[in-house]
Amino acid sequence: MQFLHSGFLFALSALAIPVIIHLFNFRRYKTVYFSNVTFLKELKEETASQSKLKHLLVLACRLLALAFLVFAFAQPYLPNKKNQVAAGKKFVSIYVDNSYSMNAMSQGRSLFDKAKLAAKEIAHNYSADDQFQLLSNDFQGKHQRLVSKEEFNNMVDELEISPAVRTLSEVTKRQKDALSRENGKNQTAYLLSDFQKNMGDMNVDSLVSYNLIPLVADAQENVYIDTCWFNQPVQLIGEQTQLVVKIGNSGEKKNENNRLVLKLNGQTKVMADFSVEAGSYRYDTLSFVPTQSGPNKAELSLQDYPINFDDNYYLAFNVIEKIKVVAVDDGRANVFLDALFKDQAEFNYTAVQLNSFDPAVLQGTQLVILADLKTIPTGIASAITEYVANGGAVALFPGDKCEIEAYNRFLNNLQANSITGFSETPQDMATINLQQNIFKDVFEKVPQNMNLPQAKKYYTFSHSTASNEEAILSLKDGTSFFSRYPFQQGSLYVCAAPLDKDFSDLPVHAIFVPMLYKMAVLNIKGGNISYFIGDKTRIEVDAPKASTQKVYKIKGDNVEFIPEQFAIGNKMLLGLSDQVKKAGFYTIGPEGSDSSQVLALNFDRRESDLRFSSASQLKQKYPQGNVNVVNTANAEVASIVKELDRGTPLWRWCLILTLVFLGMEILLLRFWKV
Repeated sequence: MQFLHSGFLFALSALAIPVIIHLFNFRRYKTVYFSNVTFLKELKEETASQSKLKHLLVLACRLLALAFLVFAFAQPYLPNKKNQVAAGKKFVSIYVDNSYSMNAMSQGRSLFDKAKLAAKEIAHNYSADDQFQLLSNDFQGKHQRLVSKEEFNNMVDELEISPAVRTLSEVTKRQKDALSRENGKNQTAYLLSDFQKNMGDMNVDSLVSYNLIPLVADAQENVYIDTCWFNQPVQLIGEQTQLVVKIGNSGEKKNENNRLVLKLNGQTKVMADFSVEAGSYRYDTLSFVPTQSGPNKAELSLQDYPINFDDNYYLAFNVIEKIKVVAVDDGRANVFLDALFKDQAEFNYTAVQLNSFDPAVLQGTQLVILADLKTIPTGIASAITEYVANGGAVALFPGDKCEIEAYNRFLNNLQANSITGFSETPQDMATINLQQNIFKDVFEKVPQNMNLPQAKKYYTFSHSTASNEEAILSLKDGTSFFSRYPFQQGSLYVCAAPLDKDFSDLPVHAIFVPMLYKMAVLNIKGGNISYFIGDKTRIEVDAPKASTQKVYKIKGDNVEFIPEQFAIGNKMLLGLSDQVKKAGFYTIGPEGSDSSQVLALNFDRRESDLRFSSASQLKQKYPQGNVNVVNTANAEVASIVKELDRGTPLWRWCLILTLVFLGMEILLLRFWKV
């Protein structure tokens, strides 16, 4: 047994007071005269013996009551052997989970408030010379060092709920880094969290004593919007668009008669009622027609309480009027391209003759088709190469008896395989690369023996490992008939035959239409419709060469900052670095420019999953001797943390024994008549 405040033990000297009073009893005696004193001596001896015993018992009760009262002030405790540390200065790291899930309530108080109170209580149990680190999900610079107890308490008061989400391995690594800077052996780490199961596993350092304090909330219900996506790869003005919404219920009860609302550019477009079973997901499809071209802002919302940070989902997407396709030919219109693109509402199709080609026509074009050209002049080849490098897509169908040397110069500039000859040996196509993006979502079910086009006459190509060729259609001899070559930010698609049914069945085959359509659609730079706050993924925005030298800014409601930025070609990669704390819409653009792009940011949905690790589960996961798991399910956290380092407190028992001995004294004096 040890004492927290051993200085109070000097008060035990007060035990001498009752002893002195007992030894020097100054009561006056009165002489009583008796007529007959025959048995007086015998009675006197018996009474004196009983009185002496009574006085000794009363004295003992008083001494014990006073002693245990002194002990109560000295606060004795039984040391916790598992957490015993050597004498000397102690270094303590305390992690307070301030994620959104800590807003859950427990006995009328949020888990976050309980964690802050417990963190202060832990620090209170240490001496003034000990050093402390406060760690939260924000990973702020000021939280990377050890501070005094007073400064630690001030930092705890400043803590607020944050959208940042961390794993246990990230947290324990930060704690280890802070504690390892000190040479002392008394290194202790506390983790105050609800321990969501998606936080992962922590890295246990054998030199650190860990105390896991799981905070248990009352039964919680949470319905949330998990994510959403469009069924169509591109959104066109005036065309119906379908948005698929994934709704989750992480509670223990079915959520019924809720309502999902879609607002487009501030106006309510769709309202749909739904119900979702406990612990499951539901998928709803919302249909609407965009009426505004360019950037559009959409907001999904539902009603839920008390966890409501995930009740809204923001998405930003680009609506185009038409898909721009340019076909370059020798003056003879290609009937297959005209049939596919001409007079189609969703396409802006232009056929340009080679001798009147203007590079300006490439601006804003999603797909350029080089159809049956005899040659590719150097100037045009240079313009198209630059177009591909900046993210454009080109489909090349070589002409009959073309100038192979001119073609190879163009292909070599784009790091594609060269033409080596011409074959008139018919071959069936043997394989189709269904993993390629242009065939994604094209086939509902792929037959085992798919009828593929036949190549009648075609060009042959070299095989270079440096070309990054991606075969899409392959012949029976293993050579590629239709390939994709990635080049910088764009793509070059090369067919081995002219776009003529005398050379292959491809122009009249069923796969021709989706192939050309997906080539154009995949080159529409829509970007992600939303990002999660705290996600390390860099945001990619279009940036013309003239603007890559400028500083980009992100603006939102009452916030404006310059993000990390890296220019790559005609792209700008931006890093938020935890500078955004609020979900919603933000604009991105170069400083001093009127042009901007819309960015939608949402809170991380990992916090929506209300599955937690209990104290018993944590004990099974971390059986190491230097890991102590505290069960807080049926007690106040602040009172439990007092026992972590001091062990089992005994002051309550001391007070009880004090009252017991005082009561015994009263009973002896009242009922023992001598």
